[in-house]
Amino acid sequence: MLSKRDKLFLAAEALGSLVCPVCRKPLARSGDDLVCTGTAKKHRLNVNHKGCLNVLSQQADSCYDAALFDARRRVFSSGCYNAVADAIEALLPTGRNRILDAGCGDGWYLNALLTRHHDWCGAGADISRDAILRATDLPCTALWLVADLRRLPFADSSFTAVLDVLTPASYDEFRRVLAPGGLLIKVYPGCGYLQELRAARGMAPYEEGQVDAYLREKATIVGEKRVTVTHAVSDELWRDFVWMTPLMQDLSAEEKDAIAAKPAETVTVDLHVAACCLEV
Repeated sequence: MLSKRDKLFLAAEALGSLVCPVCRKPLARSGDDLVCTGTAKKHRLNVNHKGCLNVLSQQADSCYDAALFDARRRVFSSGCYNAVADAIEALLPTGRNRILDAGCGDGWYLNALLTRHHDWCGAGADISRDAILRATDLPCTALWLVADLRRLPFADSSFTAVLDVLTPASYDEFRRVLAPGGLLIKVYPGCGYLQELRAARGMAPYEEGQVDAYLREKATIVGEKRVTVTHAVSDELWRDFVWMTPLMQDLSAEEKDAIAAKPAETVTVDLHVAACCLEV
C-alpha cells in the first residue's frame, strides 16, 4: 500500500505541472522533498508524512475547526450532496481530465470524481491546513496542497477543468491554469439552499442574482444544471448540518446547540452548477 507521501508524488508526476512558488520553475522529486529545476538556486519544499504540500508563505487564519469537518464528513457520507457530484461530472469535458478542485475543503468532490475515473488525475487546493490534512485521508490519489487560490503553484494550461464549489473565484488565476478548451465548473447557491437552516437563524433566503450576474460578466456559460433536492433528516443529521455550515460559524457552541435542539424535518440542497469558458 502506498504511503500518503508516495500518493502525493504519484499525483504530482501524473499532472506534471507543479512549479516552485518562489521562482516558478518546474519541481522534481528529491528524496522526500520537491526541488525546483533549471535554476542555480534550489528551493526545497518538504512533503510531510501526512501527504500534503504547504506553499503558503505564512499560515492563514481559518474559522473552520475540527467539529465542522467532522460534521461535514458525516453530512456528505449521508448522500445529501451526491446529486451535486453527478451534475459536476456530467458537465466536465469528455476524455481524460486533469482537475483542480480550488477551495476543495476536505476534498469530497475531487475524491468522488477520481474514484469514479481512475484514469483521471487531480489536485485539491485550500487555504485551510486542517481541511487539507482531512483530504489526505481519502482513498483517491491526488495532489493535496495548502495554497492561496490567487497564486497557484502550477504552470499555465495545466488543467482541463477547475472546480469552484461555494468558494469565491479567482477568475484570472483560473484562466491561467486552464488548458485551451478547459472549463470552470462553478457551483453556487440557489435561493432555496439550506433554507431551513437560514430560517432557524432568522435569515432571509439567498439572493442568487448577484453571484449569477457577476459570473456571467466574467465567463461564458456553456452548460448549466440545477440541483434541488429536499432531504428528510434525522435529529442527528440536522445537528451535523448546523455544525458544518459556515452560516453558523459566528455562533458559540452553545448557540449552535440551541439551534440543533430544535430540528427541522428536512434540509434543502439547492445549487446551480455551471460549466464556464474563461477564454478571452
